[in-house]
This record gives sequence, C-alpha cells and structure tokens, in this order.
Amino acid sequence: MSSSATAQKLVDPPFYDAPIVDIASGQQHSQAWTEYHQSVADQVNALAAKVGAGAGVADGSDAPAGQIGEFMTASAGGVGLTNNVASNIVSLDLTAGDWDVSGNCQFSASGSAVTFEAGIDGLDTRINATFPSGGSTQGLSTAVQRKNGTATVTVWLVALASFSSSVTASGVIRARRVR
Repeated sequence: MSSSATAQKLVDPPFYDAPIVDIASGQQHSQAWTEYHQSVADQVNALAAKVGAGAGVADGSDAPAGQIGEFMTASAGGVGLTNNVASNIVSLDLTAGDWDVSGNCQFSASGSAVTFEAGIDGLDTRINATFPSGGSTQGLSTAVQRKNGTATVTVWLVALASFSSSVTASGVIRARRVR
C-alpha cells in the first residue's frame, strides 16, 4: 500500500447488542447492527468505485489523461549526429505516475557506419548493430524503460552513431500509463 493511501477502517460487528423488535415488520435489529451493515456497504461501494475507475476501456477509445492505459507519443526528424556523441532526438513530458516508455530511432547514413545505438534517457538500454560500408537507413527499437514518479518528468530518446561520413536520426518516443 502506498504511503498516500489511507488504510481501510475495519469495523467489528456488535456481537452483544440487544436486538430491537420492529413490531410492524417483525424484524429484529439494533441501531449498532444497522450502523455496522451501513459501514460495510459504504466500504464495498467505495472499493467498487475505485476498481471501476481504473478498469480501462473496451470501446476502442483512448484512455483519458490520468487513467490506466493513457498513451502519449512524440516524434522528431532530421537530427544531425556527431560521430560517437550521444544526442537527444525527441523528448516527452510524463505526468506523475507509473509509465512504460519505449522508442524507435531511424538512422540515415550517407557513407560508412559502424555502430548505431538508441535508448531512453541514455544509452544504458541500447541496441548496437554493425552495418556494412555504404549509405544505409537502419531502424532500432529501444528496450522498455519503467518511469515512476510523483511529479512531471521529461524523458528523452537518445541516439549515438559511429561513422565516417554523416548520419541523421529521426525518432518516436512512446509512453503508456500502467497504473
């Protein structure tokens, strides 16, 4: 349970409360039992509302901001790279929450390229590939990174290339709220 969540108040049933007979209906009850049953019903309804609020959608529409399944994306193109220097390609501002973030980077080399790398917020989650001499266009997908925070955070698709001519990079960064 997170520190911001409030603990459910457990209510014990009133075992030794003398019943009151309702002459008109023949029911036996007491004020304590009535309050106990109302408390249980209130807790069940509150839990059902929470579960229903985060249940997602099944009608093909986008999940609203702040809800499980919310999807965000950003793209950029034509970023010139410097040989063996990590460069930010595109960013995405994530609101507070728990996100899975991934990206795809497309490299366009005009000559010989040795290695292409891409990752989210650095090259620690990179994919390396060595390509033959000559101009080429290659795409690399990043690994999925979990980003979890209590405030808005900016995440970046980062690229690096080793080459002897020139390379530009385009990219897409995607994020889905998982909870």
